[in-house]
Amino acid sequence: MRLARLSLACAPLSLLLLLGCSSSNLSDNTGSTTAPVVCTPPGYATQTAPVTITEVDALVQDPQAAPLVDLPVQVCGLDQCFNGMSGNGGKTVVTPRTKLTSPAFKYGDGFEYAELAVPLGNNATQDLGLIVALPLPDFADGAAFPKAGDVSNGDVTLSLAKGSTVQHDLLTYSDDADLVFRSTSIPIEASTKALDPSFGFELAYAVAPLGTTFCPAAKLSLKNSLNWDPGTQVEVFIQGLDVAEEWAPYGTWTQVAEGSVSADGSSIDTTSGGIPILSSIAVRRK
Repeated sequence: MRLARLSLACAPLSLLLLLGCSSSNLSDNTGSTTAPVVCTPPGYATQTAPVTITEVDALVQDPQAAPLVDLPVQVCGLDQCFNGMSGNGGKTVVTPRTKLTSPAFKYGDGFEYAELAVPLGNNATQDLGLIVALPLPDFADGAAFPKAGDVSNGDVTLSLAKGSTVQHDLLTYSDDADLVFRSTSIPIEASTKALDPSFGFELAYAVAPLGTTFCPAAKLSLKNSLNWDPGTQVEVFIQGLDVAEEWAPYGTWTQVAEGSVSADGSSIDTTSGGIPILSSIAVRRK
């Protein structure tokens, strides 16, 4: 599981605030110098009353319905976290027995398995039932991040502008071999606890390395796997997996971009906004 990051990262130009961080001047291949880009995360911290969470149960399986043993899980509020591991038969029990602010159940480690979050309700004891954990591609199959240009894995492509700043979460991903882009599709119908059906998401992807920030925000292109018509308008969301809530509200989703299906129908491409941080991505039609 990832540690909460305390340092500020960089965000899109549209989110400029007084307390920003700026990239240094960078030179492209022609020797010209790009103007510095100032970026600041929008921040989503709110005052929320804590709730008592005594116990959270779940049954963790892989996509082939095989029980998963020793999968890392957490029950975290904004103020503290309680760690656990899935046991025999995939059974998971975490017992915080305390009050937590905006609690969520997180499963997967962001290394071998995708990390996703399930917001928890107000009941002291909660049984989440079946949770499907998603294997990420092998590190050897990941793609190195360029200084500029495209980086692709699976159905997901990120495009980095010249002069982009890419900042990895080195507290979590301390080995250079871990710092490759990986993605996997999230099955919508099997992941409704993490992807609340009220959002109406139709495509979703988990990615790694989690917490990597892009300044300016990376453009996104997805394979049009559902064969939507050319020109179809979409909205792009990311999930808040970090209790710091710099880029998204913890445990839930926020919109970061809009897009449309390409003229040839092959891809779904962002047209405004972008991906400021690597976290789970979900898409719905307007």
